[in-house]
Amino acid sequence: MRDWPGLLMLLGMPVLLIITMAVIQDVPFRDYQDVSFKLVWADDDGKALSDSLKSLFKDSGQFELTDTIDGMPVTGRQARALVTEGRFPVGVVVTRGSYSEMVNKTNKIVNIIGQSSGNPAIIPVRPANDSLKVVLLFDPVAKNTFKMAVQNALEKMLFKVQFDLLFRKIGSPADTTRPATIESDDLLANKILLENLGRLKKESLVMNSVQHNVPAWIVFAIFFLIIPLSGNYIKEKGEGSRIRVAMTPGRYLDIIVGKVSFYTLFGLFQFSFLLLVSRLCLPAFGLPALEFGQQWWAAFVAAGSITFAAISWGILIGSYFETYHQAMMFGAITIILLSAIGGIWIPIEVLPQWLQQLAMASPLQWSLSLFQDVFLRGIHWKGFVFKMGLLTAFGLICLLLAAYFHKRTK
Repeated sequence: MRDWPGLLMLLGMPVLLIITMAVIQDVPFRDYQDVSFKLVWADDDGKALSDSLKSLFKDSGQFELTDTIDGMPVTGRQARALVTEGRFPVGVVVTRGSYSEMVNKTNKIVNIIGQSSGNPAIIPVRPANDSLKVVLLFDPVAKNTFKMAVQNALEKMLFKVQFDLLFRKIGSPADTTRPATIESDDLLANKILLENLGRLKKESLVMNSVQHNVPAWIVFAIFFLIIPLSGNYIKEKGEGSRIRVAMTPGRYLDIIVGKVSFYTLFGLFQFSFLLLVSRLCLPAFGLPALEFGQQWWAAFVAAGSITFAAISWGILIGSYFETYHQAMMFGAITIILLSAIGGIWIPIEVLPQWLQQLAMASPLQWSLSLFQDVFLRGIHWKGFVFKMGLLTAFGLICLLLAAYFHKRTK
């Protein structure tokens, strides 16, 4: 009972782990109908089709729809940029002329039904324009199951809008002895175009599990550096090394800089090794090789800021806790928790809303997003530098707190 921090580690941390993992692992056992997603909406048509589809999306309860930015309607170009940068997981662009194409094909169906009833075709139609499509946009890191679920939902909504228009034109169905013959291509007036974004658009890159999983688990491995780092820091306390180092001429800052520099170099070596193994060895297991892209060097820049954040966190843990076991348990469980809610295991888009907001505070989510910019989205420097700034600020705060706890325990 005197070791209440140790008791808290043994009882409180496992409870937190159980609750968080139970909520997160519940997601694969539910379908996407139970999940709400942020969606950016661009109406380049300005006709009734967009309004009808927008209402159906809102009424479904699955989508948090955004159609204006800074008080101005979102354009198709803006929607593509927002989704490419990862600010929205999905976007819809209703292209110009979509509604007129739906009306045209609906008129064609009405004529076919009229002819089957012995009535002449009286509604004028023009040749179909198959190039007019409702464009569906996805974050380049989106999983295929998510894409299929959203595409199916949009197809159902398009069918509903078209048949509502059809029934308004023909009124109640007529009694016919001869069935109408309608080609399958005419049933859905507006086809859906899945448009690739990021590196998927500009390069011959095929989306696969390797491009998703390798960056994610490299982030996880880098943050596991806090285990040996905090452990060695505590051993210095117990063995008296800390006292001997403190008695030598120099500042505490010099000691911290030395630790940070060494472990940062090791972290970059670890990153390079795992990247090389993923590139060369995964094909031997029947998997595709990891594609670096033209801006591969930016991955090393990102790895430097990620390693700095992880090391600073490890130094803070080592400075705060008094025993090796407390630091090990706290460090290991917090890494698991933050990786689980940070998108390492499953996409944060499928998490409950409160966990999605919590994930935005996870340094592992910032780290993963940096690597995803390099390997999947393509680098947008403003957002890339901002995420690196978050990791650097996180690391500096950890070092300042570590210095405070170090002085307190001297």
